[in-house]
Amino acid sequence: MDYELTGEQREFRKSFRAFCDKEIAPRAREVDAKATFSFENHRHLADTGFFGMPFPEKYGGRQGSLLTCTLAWEELARACASTFLSCGVGSLLSGMSLHLFGTEDQKQNYLAKLIKGQRIGAFALSEPHCGSDTAALKTAARKEEGRYIIDGEKAFVTNGPVADFVVVFAVTDPSAAPGQRMSAFIVEKDLAGFSAGPSLEKLGARGCPVSDLTLKGCLVSENQLLGAEGEGFLCAEKAWGFGRLGFAAYSLGVGQACLEESIGYARKRQAFGRPIAHFQEVSFKIADMQMLVDTGRLLMYRAAWMMDRGLDARVDVSIAKLFASEAATWCAGNAVQIHGGHGFIKGYEVERLYRDAKLGEIGGGTSEMQRMGIARSLLGEGF
Repeated sequence: MDYELTGEQREFRKSFRAFCDKEIAPRAREVDAKATFSFENHRHLADTGFFGMPFPEKYGGRQGSLLTCTLAWEELARACASTFLSCGVGSLLSGMSLHLFGTEDQKQNYLAKLIKGQRIGAFALSEPHCGSDTAALKTAARKEEGRYIIDGEKAFVTNGPVADFVVVFAVTDPSAAPGQRMSAFIVEKDLAGFSAGPSLEKLGARGCPVSDLTLKGCLVSENQLLGAEGEGFLCAEKAWGFGRLGFAAYSLGVGQACLEESIGYARKRQAFGRPIAHFQEVSFKIADMQMLVDTGRLLMYRAAWMMDRGLDARVDVSIAKLFASEAATWCAGNAVQIHGGHGFIKGYEVERLYRDAKLGEIGGGTSEMQRMGIARSLLGEGF
């Protein structure tokens, strides 16, 4: 098992980091303050081919390995966590659903345009009363005369207010086994009966719009069914495998940013006649940050490496996501501590990073859900 990056990958990471530093990072504070989706960032990322990295060249993608993708994801999250959440995780979930389960027409109409940046996608699984418990879904789709009528509500939908289309999960057969009860549908934003609520006010990742969705008698053509009827759970499970890897990169980027901000501040901040970096209480915190970030990166690389080879990486992705998210929260808390009073003031990067970090332990399945899955893999299904 070799995690050493190729020369091409190292050069790609260097160039993409330079792009993020020039085009994305300078707007991060503004994106957070205004709490709005940055269409400018979206356009710049489309120009680089970012949206097509894991997808086939046939649809305008770059057919890159997931390991290479994680290099770009980490750098984008380091520059602006909000932009990565909306343009990275948000697009990845809807894009992978189309890539893995879409028909050729669906891929040409939605995936190809998502890759070009011409359409923004969203992924609607969670509901007001349930998140990870997909067996409790209430949104229902009944078939009548070659079309489906969808009724229900979705919650915490990333890109909900700005999406041109949404992959919506709904129960099509309540009597079926839990893994075969629901199906996935492509729902256009202008469809009658479909509406997106206002962007929710969030603690962190404020520049990534998240909203609830309402579907009332929403008529969807049979051609908008994604995959076969009853394959919704399988679609969600596979898409979220990629999504959790994306959340590991989200947290890793935040943790790396905290490390860099702390190093810079510790070197220039003076106390008792010398930089605070000279004090063990500060230098040890920075050393621990490096340890946590490096470990998280190796875990993420391993999970991506396994997925690239078609291996079952579900547990490994959960481990990477769990570790990186909790490490990022620790790094953010100690970055604020190193900055002292300045770390508690708006305008300092670590104040924003502190708020952004927490989402990593919640989004894509909470830390508790990750531990549950890891424990079940060790103790058996009866656990």
